[in-house]
Amino acid sequence: MNYKQLAQSIMELVGGNDNINTLIHCSTRLRLTLKNPDMAKTQEIKSLDGVIGAVNSGGQYQVIIGNDVAYVYNELAKMMDTRQSNEIQEKQKADYSPKGLFNTFASVIAGIFQPIIPAIAASGMLKALLLLATVTGLMSKESQTYTVLSVMSDAAFYFLPILLAYSSANRFKTNPFVAVLFGGIMLHPNMIGLLGGEDPVSFIGIPVASVQYATSVVPIILTVWFMSYIEKFADKISPGPVKIFLKPLIVILIVAPVALIVLGPLGMYLGTGMSNLIYWIQDKIGWLTVVIMAILMPLIVMFGMHKVFYPIIFAALASPGYETLVLVAMLASNMAQGAGALAVSFKTKDIKLKQVALSAGISGVFGITEPALYGVHLRLKKTLFACMIGAGVAGLFAGIVNLKAYAAVGPGIASMPMFISEDHMNIIYAIITMLISAIVAFVAVYVIGFQDVVPTAVSIAGSPTTKARGESEIQPSKGIKSKKIVFAPLEGKVLPLREVKDEAFSQEAMGQGMAIQPSVGKVFAPFDGTVETVFRTKHSIGLRSVEGVELLIHVGLDTVKLKGQHFDVKVNEGEQISHGQLLIEFDLEAIQAAGYDTTTPVIVTNSSDYLEILGNETVATTGPGKPLITVL
Repeated sequence: MNYKQLAQSIMELVGGNDNINTLIHCSTRLRLTLKNPDMAKTQEIKSLDGVIGAVNSGGQYQVIIGNDVAYVYNELAKMMDTRQSNEIQEKQKADYSPKGLFNTFASVIAGIFQPIIPAIAASGMLKALLLLATVTGLMSKESQTYTVLSVMSDAAFYFLPILLAYSSANRFKTNPFVAVLFGGIMLHPNMIGLLGGEDPVSFIGIPVASVQYATSVVPIILTVWFMSYIEKFADKISPGPVKIFLKPLIVILIVAPVALIVLGPLGMYLGTGMSNLIYWIQDKIGWLTVVIMAILMPLIVMFGMHKVFYPIIFAALASPGYETLVLVAMLASNMAQGAGALAVSFKTKDIKLKQVALSAGISGVFGITEPALYGVHLRLKKTLFACMIGAGVAGLFAGIVNLKAYAAVGPGIASMPMFISEDHMNIIYAIITMLISAIVAFVAVYVIGFQDVVPTAVSIAGSPTTKARGESEIQPSKGIKSKKIVFAPLEGKVLPLREVKDEAFSQEAMGQGMAIQPSVGKVFAPFDGTVETVFRTKHSIGLRSVEGVELLIHVGLDTVKLKGQHFDVKVNEGEQISHGQLLIEFDLEAIQAAGYDTTTPVIVTNSSDYLEILGNETVATTGPGKPLITVL
């Protein structure tokens, strides 16, 4: 995969750098906040090779990449204008509708918690492995080694307010180091001793609630949010020569007392209230809670809303020290989706689907389900229902035995130590849950089945035709009638795609097709159809024929850097076009003089929908009206 090319394509299709406010990523997704989400071309993004799916949810535009997301993120981050990307646009109209408020809340939660997940996950797994070492007799709790490792595993949880202070400051666009200072104030040994004593505490005569902030979540988030506003006030009233110390001094003197007297206790009550609400629901409907959550988890993940549960998970891990709902439901769901994808790989006769399902299935059973969800189950639909059955049955067992998770890690085969505890049966229950989910989902996929496509007859041209399982065979004569011709959109020298000096095109990452070295700076419609996409930089256009062929005409290589200079687009998105109609004029000599290769790839972007894409390599030159590509 060409990560740079993919990142460039994503940036163009979400509306360019000017439309991106912030960019982060999780284990499988790019998470962007866009100034205008309507500018994002979701269907085109989904069609990019290397993209599993795209969805606008929770106040974020999420592009699902899979295991390679970090590489794409790094390339995309290099392209972004950091001044623009780190600046929330205050002029953007706020949405105070219930949906808008929830999306804002979800976006804030994801932005705060996602960066600290590696530290929490590693600490949780270390804690589980440490317990395993003591249970098996490999280590004594009295040893200094155990003490050191125990401190290492507890540090991220104990100092959670400091970790959250830093990530919250980045999310609320305020000074992260001053924010960390407030986490330090809450966890200072003298403050802990003062608030934990028997005598009442007051500050300038105002009572201070006796609250212990170690492992807490909500208090520091509220504090940093409040700080973001006070910092702006302090910046305005601080004279330039003394701003370097006066501004943070004002922030500390205002925010710290408010945090200790109001926001800290309020945050503790809110955090405790969320946990109590979950426990109340579980007390009322018991094991059914886990069943419902396990069944709905694919839909929750599909919209990226599982991040909303982070505060509940962390609060439960802090007290009582384990979590019995979200992580347990995720174990049942993850294993079901992974096993379901593996079942598809075994059952299908389609070679490409078999490869995709195998890779997605392996990722799924290791806790990364987006490839299986978007690459397999949402496409086949029936298999998603089968996976929900497997997850529900496993969730039923897990709920009845009250399975407990002790670390905030994506549940899967590699992370099973997250279920290790002094109760030896807990890990056994986890393994049984995993097996129930995998077996039931695997069998359900086989029993329910799915619409498969298998090779059958051979067309007169020598290419295999297809039929859907259970349908009559397609006759060779129908194969001939179904062929579609894409005529040359430019005049010039014909090149096989493999000779294009860009790996994204030469390796057919975006689809199969041909290329033309233009001799005239005009692009004409290669068929009757519709203009699907006109790129903002005018160098590229996406078309769709009346028969459904999706075509990308990309004038030149790296010409996106010209930002539209030397290009004149004659049509608009959504416009109906006729074969031979002028689409784009471009100054061929000026582009070449600027140092750009004008080789123009002509790509069938939905190549996977067809049996074969045949390029006309028998001619040296071509022009409008001459056949360039035959689609079977």
